[in-house]
Amino acid sequence: MDQPYQLICNNCKTTMDTSENITHCHQCEGPLEYAFNSEYLKTVNFRGANNFWRYRSVLPKVTKTVSLGEGGTPLQRSHRLAEELGLNNLYLKDETRNPTSSFKDRSASLIISDAVSRGYDSIVCASNGNHGASVAAYSAREDLNCNIIVPRAIDLGKLAQMMVYNAKIIEAGESIESAISRAQALENELGWYQATTELNPLSIEALKTIAYELVEQQGSPDWVAVAMGSGTTMHAIWKGFEELKESGRITDTPKLIGVQAEGCSPITDAFSKGIQQPISIVETRTEASAIRVATPIYGKLAIQALQESNGVAISISDEEMISTGKLIAKLEGIFPEPASAATVACLKPLVEQKLVGSSDIIVSLITSSGLKTDDILQTITKRKKSPRIGSRLATKEKILRIISDEATYGYSIWRNLGTDMTIGAVYQHLTDLEEKGLIQATVKGKRKIMTITERGKKALKALNDLQVLL
Repeated sequence: MDQPYQLICNNCKTTMDTSENITHCHQCEGPLEYAFNSEYLKTVNFRGANNFWRYRSVLPKVTKTVSLGEGGTPLQRSHRLAEELGLNNLYLKDETRNPTSSFKDRSASLIISDAVSRGYDSIVCASNGNHGASVAAYSAREDLNCNIIVPRAIDLGKLAQMMVYNAKIIEAGESIESAISRAQALENELGWYQATTELNPLSIEALKTIAYELVEQQGSPDWVAVAMGSGTTMHAIWKGFEELKESGRITDTPKLIGVQAEGCSPITDAFSKGIQQPISIVETRTEASAIRVATPIYGKLAIQALQESNGVAISISDEEMISTGKLIAKLEGIFPEPASAATVACLKPLVEQKLVGSSDIIVSLITSSGLKTDDILQTITKRKKSPRIGSRLATKEKILRIISDEATYGYSIWRNLGTDMTIGAVYQHLTDLEEKGLIQATVKGKRKIMTITERGKKALKALNDLQVLL
């Protein structure tokens, strides 16, 4: 066979050209996924060191490998914690051992390898934290211009990592959904490589290697517990187990446990009610930022994975996550972030409900370190202070004067200002000016052309009069 895989839309099943850098279906805008040929999967062998790239044969091809030593993380059998929970066979898949202390290093390694292989020098990535930190580290390795779009509420430790790896941080709105929209806009306008987990199909391929590692380490367990935000990880791990079954490496796949925060559980709520699509969340109420996703792009596929595996879904309170995280650290020497601790916190109620057997072989996926969310990093990382009101007004005035001279667009304004501020900050000012009715935007092709309104002209005149008085 010429190529062992195809790139297919998950919605309409249209096949895309793998030689192009495509992040969504041209027919229906649906998410894309690589589909490997079953006969090919039966022929693959895994060679080399015990790391992520050991599974190169079941990953889409890249011409250059960018690695920091990701993957090959330990599967630690729990004794003291298992006894505390009344379990006999509990294992912790410790992804905190990755280079940036997160499982997202797997995705970052493959995505940045692809970006470099395709000749890109700039990438854009929307992230709640872990993926942004990973992408920043791997971009630094290759000297790529790394632009991370983040919501306003982000864990200090993850922000610190992005900053120390020299990424450009662009703040966009209150939610990850707002950050993703901004990342898409920047990709379209500036031609940057799209590295966002929910938009780049390579994320699924990278994260499925966790299933491959588990089988090589332990065989196929009875249960695998996974925290769910966008649903990407749940879908990816299930895909890995399905491929392993297709290839004949396992005969039985595990049942999946999907865990969400009580204050943000669109997938769990839908699964519990037998609904195939995630239930929309108006307001999220959880401090577990890694799984604070109101509109999960892969939610439908996560529900499908839970159903196909005969799994269960459960929601856990923030208090349970935090207390369980401390217990895991105290009894097993692994310090998980709250979302990771949820994969252990869910087990006791599931055993009490007799949904999970106390002697079942259970693997809880510990995706990221709690050190990335801890205020201990406050002393070594200083978050940039917000500019004073006068500074913000001065910038808006400059932008308004540029637009008053001639109709123009965001990138041109950014260049006109001298590029001392991030392009994301410029777009935020433009959004504020448009909301106040001082400018208006008209879409022409792929660009939004900005023109000044009558109200904007009056504002400029008032500023001119004020300067004369001063």
